[in-house]
Amino acid sequence: MSEPLTDEKIQEIKHNFRRCREGTADAVIDLQRTGDSNRIPEIVRGIVWRYVREDVRPLVDQATAKTELASLGIDSLTMMEVVLDVQDALDLVIEDTDLKEMKTIGDFIGFLQKRYVELHPAG
Repeated sequence: MSEPLTDEKIQEIKHNFRRCREGTADAVIDLQRTGDSNRIPEIVRGIVWRYVREDVRPLVDQATAKTELASLGIDSLTMMEVVLDVQDALDLVIEDTDLKEMKTIGDFIGFLQKRYVELHPAG
């Protein structure tokens, strides 16, 4: 990873992801420590959980790769909020043009895992 995780950085991650589903901050910390891209689905679901209505949150956990983001109540504004958090968690940039291809949660997670591995090949 780009820099070792200091206690200060760990506290910053915990603070930044405190409103996400429980375990999300720990998954971000683990990803940044180990580079294990298998943590990305948990991170994405935790961040998405933060931005959907409370009554939709159980559906985030039950979502399959084919679940459309719109069915979770994610509109373009909400998606931008999700993207900002994901970029911070994964230390990567997502272009607006990339978002046009992401209709399902599987599309989004698959794209992020591929991009993460391209940018962090040691992980």
